[in-house]
Amino acid sequence: MKVTACVVSYNTAEHLPGALESLLAQTHPDLHIVVVDNDSHDGSADVARRYGDVEVIANRTNNGFAGGANQGIARATDGAFFVLNPDVRLAPDHIANAVAAMQDNDRIAAVQGRLWRMSEADHAQPAMIDGHRMIDTTGHTAHTNRVFRNRGGGEPDDGRYDDPADIFGISGCAGLYRLDALHDVAVDGEVYDEDLFAFFEDVDLDWRLKARGWRTRYTPDATGLHERGGQFARRSRFVERLSYRNWFLVVLKNDDPVSLLRQGHLFAATTWLRTVDIAVTVPSAFALAVADDVRMAPAFLRKRAAIDARRTVDNADIVDEWFGDFDYRAWFAERFGRSTLGRKLHTTR
Repeated sequence: MKVTACVVSYNTAEHLPGALESLLAQTHPDLHIVVVDNDSHDGSADVARRYGDVEVIANRTNNGFAGGANQGIARATDGAFFVLNPDVRLAPDHIANAVAAMQDNDRIAAVQGRLWRMSEADHAQPAMIDGHRMIDTTGHTAHTNRVFRNRGGGEPDDGRYDDPADIFGISGCAGLYRLDALHDVAVDGEVYDEDLFAFFEDVDLDWRLKARGWRTRYTPDATGLHERGGQFARRSRFVERLSYRNWFLVVLKNDDPVSLLRQGHLFAATTWLRTVDIAVTVPSAFALAVADDVRMAPAFLRKRAAIDARRTVDNADIVDEWFGDFDYRAWFAERFGRSTLGRKLHTTR
C-alpha cells in the first residue's frame, strides 16, 4: 500500500528535523513525505528543504492545520494518507504496522497507534508514571456530555492498551487514513473542514467516518513519542477562541437534536464549566468565539444536511455505541493543581 505522509508546519523549525528523520527511517517501502508549511517565520520551510527526499509546499498564508492537511491529501494519488505532528517521533516500524492493521479489513478507514508521552528530560525516552510508560493517546473517546478525550491520556501503560480494538476515532497528531474513506466523507470537497482551521477537525472527521459506516482501529504495535507541546501548549486568546468555538460547531455539524436533548443536562453542565472558565480567564476569547459561532452556524447547519443526506448509520446509533459516561469525579481530581479547566474538557492533537 502506498502511503503519503504529511507534516503540517507553522513555526516548528525546532521540531521538524526529529519528525522528518523518524519518517525517513520508516521501514514501510512505499512512502512519500510532504511538508506543508503555513507561512512560518522561523525558517521551517528551509529546514524541510534540507531533506532531499521530502516534498515541500510553502504557503504564503497560514491555511491552518485543516487547510494544510488537505493540501497534503491532494498530493496522495492512492493508498493511504498518514498525518504527523512535528512534535511526534515514530518508531521505525510504526507506519508498516499501521498499514498491516488497515489491510486486515477493507472497511477500516483509519488506524491509530500507541503513543507515549515524551520525557521532558530526554526526548528519546517516554515519560514514566507509576513505573510504566505514560500513555499520550491510543485514539479518541467520545462521551455523553460531548467531551472528546485522548484514550488513555496520562495513564500508565500497564497492559490495559495491549490489545487491538475498534475505537471512536484517532488523534490527528499521528494517524493513518485510507484515502478512499477520506474522499468518501469529504463535504464540499474538503476532507478536513477548513472553516475549523485547527482544533477538533480530527474529531469532526472521526464522526463523519462513523456516519458512513467506516471502522477505526487501534493497534498497539505502531508506537511513538509525543511531546504534546509547541506553539499550542500555552494558553493564548487565539487557541482558546478556536477551541471553544469549534467544540460547538462540531457538535452542531454532526449531532442530532434528539440525542443531544436526551443528554442535554450533561452537555449543559459541561458547557457551563467551559464557559465560566474561558469567560473568567480569557474573556476576549470568549466574546470572539461566541460571535464566531453565531456567524458560522448557518454554514455548519448546511454541512450537517449534506452529511445526513449521505449517512448510512443513524447518529443515535453512533451515540449509543460510542459515547460513554464521563467521569466527572476523576476529572475534578485531575483538575486540582492545573492552571486550565477548559483544555481538560476537549481533545487536542
